[in-house]
Amino acid sequence: MKDYNSMKADEYAQRQGEIDDMENAIVELADKLFDELPSWAQDNHFMPVNCACAEEAKRRVMQAIKERDEP
Repeated sequence: MKDYNSMKADEYAQRQGEIDDMENAIVELADKLFDELPSWAQDNHFMPVNCACAEEAKRRVMQAIKERDEP
């Protein structure tokens, strides 16, 4: 039974690492997208703009993962 639990713990750690990598990629891309905005939008720190950057970054990362996994 220990081997099974050890395998499950390893699988969980691997998945958690993949999730962390994906979240880091989303944050990094969201920062890049925000930097591409005009200065007036950056200076005003509109919350919808920040949310839009984060959502677009998430979309792009998920699309890249999907394309990578397709045969």
